[in-house]
Amino acid sequence: MNRILVFAVVLLVVFLSGCIQSDINNINDMSSNVNVHMKKGNEYYNKAAVNANQMVLDQALVDCNSANEEYGQAETSAQTALNSARNANDAIFVEYLDNALLEIQAKLNATKELNNAIRFLQLNQPTSANNHLNAANNYMNRALEFKAEREEIVRQNPTKFK
Repeated sequence: MNRILVFAVVLLVVFLSGCIQSDINNINDMSSNVNVHMKKGNEYYNKAAVNANQMVLDQALVDCNSANEEYGQAETSAQTALNSARNANDAIFVEYLDNALLEIQAKLNATKELNNAIRFLQLNQPTSANNHLNAANNYMNRALEFKAEREEIVRQNPTKFK
């Protein structure tokens, strides 16, 4: 009877450690996915900004839409990873992913503002366009603050992030 109980406890411990490790691996995989989509989103956003400055407005809108899609995918992955981090009760990953989501939301807002600016440029309304460009820049500056927070979390916890 004791052998069965010991075996059951050992089996339970192995199973639970596998589940926790699975959550951590899942978080790391999704965090990598978040970063890939944010990087692609940034590339499209920057292309949109360059095209807007060069008055290649139709292409700027296409790039804006692509940036929005990439940031949206990053947001979905970050939210899924955050749920896993909460399930694993991992405060470091929760803080990291909270900052990632705030960064992504700022980038989504910046993209929306850039899109609005481009539309006002198409209507030959530069004052309104500049107002939206300023808002886009403010959102991107805020996104950089959240990115710095994430980088600091990684710097302080190098063994948690692969």
